[in-house]
Amino acid sequence: MSIAAWQRASLPMLILRVLAVAPRHGYGISQALVSAGLQPIKGAQLYPALVRLEDEGAIVAQWEQSDSGPARKVYELTDTGLRQLEDLSAQWRAFMSAVEGVGRAD
Repeated sequence: MSIAAWQRASLPMLILRVLAVAPRHGYGISQALVSAGLQPIKGAQLYPALVRLEDEGAIVAQWEQSDSGPARKVYELTDTGLRQLEDLSAQWRAFMSAVEGVGRAD
């Protein structure tokens, strides 16, 4: 499985982690992930994930006017999203712990 596949599988958690720091528009979310060392996310992957998170109540979006171009949607984490992030992060840590334990002598 490639890094890109792992990244796609964990995309909702990654988006929530980015938005836990500050509200961002889609491109800003993508850039934050790249800055963290991940591969660029295509809009065809990012925007459907944002719609699902919005439908779940994990994030809210508002249109914001831009000084240098058209208005853009800015996404913000909700309390529901924060709880979802905590749950996903706990599941991720448990998974990683299990993976690291595979092959160790009992």
